[in-house]
Amino acid sequence: MKLSQKMLKAGWSITKEKDGNFCVYASDGIKYTYLTATDSWIEPVEEIEAELDRQLKEISENKRSPFISASRMTSLYHSKNASQPIKLLCEKRLLQGKSVLHLGTGLDNLAKQLLIESGCAEVADYDPNFYPDTSVLERQYGAVIANYVLNIVPLDDRKDIYKLIKDALKKNGIAYLTVQGIWPVKNKYKIIKEYEDGYLIKTGYNTTFRKGYSKEEFLKEIKQILGGNPRLITMFYSNPFVQWVKQ
Repeated sequence: MKLSQKMLKAGWSITKEKDGNFCVYASDGIKYTYLTATDSWIEPVEEIEAELDRQLKEISENKRSPFISASRMTSLYHSKNASQPIKLLCEKRLLQGKSVLHLGTGLDNLAKQLLIESGCAEVADYDPNFYPDTSVLERQYGAVIANYVLNIVPLDDRKDIYKLIKDALKKNGIAYLTVQGIWPVKNKYKIIKEYEDGYLIKTGYNTTFRKGYSKEEFLKEIKQILGGNPRLITMFYSNPFVQWVKQ
């Protein structure tokens, strides 16, 4: 498929559909379709090349991360149930009356309605692949939720996300953070090699980053980067779910 190697370098997600055609997901909510029967793109090739060159240039200038783009491949479909962290937050009504930023929403498309029903004053979604409206990051919230976000990017990108979380919170605002544990990362994926403090794994045609945390390591990382006193709320199997309060 023409342009595929450059697309993978940019972190664009390439998926083969049941009809044999390919869907390519760039960051910023962009999608392209390649028709195998005609060996051609539905969209103008010039348009695709221009966007690809733009994003690759931003990557070379450290203005964009290919891991953030490729993180689309780590998103899970929740067609019948919301994720466990969202369900717990709603069942215990931990966000009642709060404005909430759901960071890295992914495909947890039931979350917003459930959070509103549990008493949240408002919920804003942000995800570079699915909800790319950055205007929601220009204000502060009473709470930030980031589920399985910090474990899918290397340390430099994680530091940027931690900063985003801190900046998005009001004083005494609360962050609820969930990451994958060590066991699922080492046992559920095809590991290509070690990379920084995690692994590069194979996901379809793509290579993505994954890190597994012990509860002790996650609490230590949060304290080192954000300060304060993060607190473990519970474990979802081996996955730590932590609360941090902005002082």
